Amino acid sequence: MKDCQVENKKLINRINRIEGQVKALKKRLESELECLEDSEPYETIRQLTAIRGAINGMINSYLEHYAKEHLTKKVRESKDDSEAFAYMDSLLEVMKSFSK
Repeated sequence: MKDCQVENKKLINRINRIEGQVKALKKRLESELECLEDSEPYETIRQLTAIRGAINGMINSYLEHYAKEHLTKKVRESKDDSEAFAYMDSLLEVMKSFSK
């Protein structure tokens, strides 16, 4: 349980950083509304890419925590191999949907 609290704190800190990135981008775009045709796209694309990277990193951290802390416990407590494989298949489906 303590590991979950630590991991949740880390995730909340990441969300706060991502929120800051999104707010900075929003402010930038709002300040460029009148002169959008004259602006260079590089900085906006860089900020969007950083946000995407931060979100992907957060997803990976969450999946890693879930697999190590929760899924392994479920697999160990499984009544048989088919139940254990079902848990693994479930995680793989989540990972596949994330990677699209």
